[in-house]
Amino acid sequence: MAISAEIRSLWMNPSLKLEMSGIADIYANFCYPPGMILKPLDREARQTAARLSKKLARAFLNFPMLKENDRLLVALSGGKDSLSMLYLLTRLQKSWETPFYIKALHIRSDFSGCSADERMEEIIDSWGVDYEILDVPIRGRLKPGRSLNCYWCSTQRRMELLRYAEAHDFGVIALGHHQDDVLETLLMNMAYKGEISTMMPVMKYDRYPQRVIRPLCYIKEREIVEFAELMGFSTYATSCPYGQTSKRLEARKALELLASRGEYVKDKMFESMSRVNLDYLPVQDGPEVPSAG
Repeated sequence: MAISAEIRSLWMNPSLKLEMSGIADIYANFCYPPGMILKPLDREARQTAARLSKKLARAFLNFPMLKENDRLLVALSGGKDSLSMLYLLTRLQKSWETPFYIKALHIRSDFSGCSADERMEEIIDSWGVDYEILDVPIRGRLKPGRSLNCYWCSTQRRMELLRYAEAHDFGVIALGHHQDDVLETLLMNMAYKGEISTMMPVMKYDRYPQRVIRPLCYIKEREIVEFAELMGFSTYATSCPYGQTSKRLEARKALELLASRGEYVKDKMFESMSRVNLDYLPVQDGPEVPSAG
């Protein structure tokens, strides 16, 4: 996977001062594309976009997210996460040495609270992104006596994404889960399923040729909230009324309690999933227990 020298130097050098280098101009364009209908961005907004773009580039470098000439379908719910992801991806596309194509797909449901409006479409159009709306009767597919819930909705949306991707020759689907989502899922699976697992930054389906990527896996929710406010589209973002389960809320509280000493704790938790020491885990029927001496 190739990346431009400008982005690579930014990622490798966290102390790099953008305003003191030629990269400042690059990221000024990154933050303020021609024709954007949102408010002009100030210095803080440009610096925030530069910091998040560095994390996005890091995810692309550390995980095999894209191949040359991949066709990337971005799942656009209309919320702050997917909007931020789409914006960052379109800007990264201009600097990434390996070419790839982007199209955004919004699945419009048959119930209120989860669908983008005309203002959202204007924002996407102003970014110059190919964009399509697909109407899906998610509530209408429920069997008699069944109630709508997050699992049913997300399953139906994921199925439609896969169908659309296969029909239109997209090999990659981008989802807007951030680092907090990944860590909350880790805690939920540990607490309620008794296993150590979570959302993968890159996941290949067994039954489908497409793979799913999560480019925001290094970006915290707080950073996305801040970015959406600075970009001016937080007031347009949708919020699903079925998107919060009691178990996830409990996991979120536990995560925030763990990270109360500092958000570096979230980074360490994420890193720990790649540094599993089986010698000090009670693996049943596994290798011989190590000697204490």
